[in-house]
Amino acid sequence: MLAEGLGFQVAVAPNVDLVTCQQAAERSARQAGLGVWRQSPVLKAEQINTSGFAVVSGRVSKVQRNRGGLWIELQDALVLRVAPNLLGQFDVVALERLKGKQIEARGWVVDRSRRGGLKPGQARWLLPLTDPAMLQAAP
Repeated sequence: MLAEGLGFQVAVAPNVDLVTCQQAAERSARQAGLGVWRQSPVLKAEQINTSGFAVVSGRVSKVQRNRGGLWIELQDALVLRVAPNLLGQFDVVALERLKGKQIEARGWVVDRSRRGGLKPGQARWLLPLTDPAMLQAAP
C-alpha cells in the first residue's frame, strides 16, 4: 500500500521492525508522485490549522530539554516533543544539533489551546514523536 501511495509510513513503538522497508516503499511512491503524493500533502509548520495526522516541514528555531522531555520548536508554530521515557530510543545529541535545520516530521498534531494549558509564547500545536522514524531531514 505504501509503495502505491495509498497511505503514510508511521512508526509506533514497539511495532517498528519493518520501518526501514516501509520508509523505502513510501519514498518510492513519493518520488513517483503516486496516490497521496500526487500533490504534496506536506504542510509547512505555520499552515497547521487543525488537529489530526499530518506530515509537516519547517525550520528548527529552538531545541530545549527539561523534565517534560526534549522539545523541538519549528518557527514558533509547532513544537515536537519526545517524552522523557522515549529519549533512550533517540539520538539526543543529533536532535540537539537540529537548530537552524529544515526537517520533516509526521504524527498526530494536538491543539494545546484546547486544554487551556497554552502559556504565552508557546506554540499552539504539538506533535509528539514516538519513534526516530517520525522525524527526518527535509527531502
